[in-house]
Amino acid sequence: MRSSTGFQKGDVFWAPDPFRQGSNPRLWLILAADSLPYPGEEYMCAALTTSDLPRNIEVGNDWVAGRDPDKTSYCSPWVVATIKSDAVVNPQGELTESFTEQMISECETYLNTA
Repeated sequence: MRSSTGFQKGDVFWAPDPFRQGSNPRLWLILAADSLPYPGEEYMCAALTTSDLPRNIEVGNDWVAGRDPDKTSYCSPWVVATIKSDAVVNPQGELTESFTEQMISECETYLNTA
């Protein structure tokens, strides 16, 4: 999960939600780490949630490590943020490479819509 330069693509960690002031930390899936200008210092992430909203994508069995068996996790690929390494509260786990790549493609879909 963690390397000498920090977290890697596919890792999941807890960090504050920059879109909600004063909120509790939420889970974030790392979509990009080493390809950013400051590897190991910041991560491009998509939000994870327990809300089963129409366009959220269920993680299901794509947890490699860190799954909470009492909760169903979903990814919101349109809720993206750059999270600084010093904002990370705790690591949670890791998702499969295929799920992470799917979320990257979903994000690109939102960005490429004209």
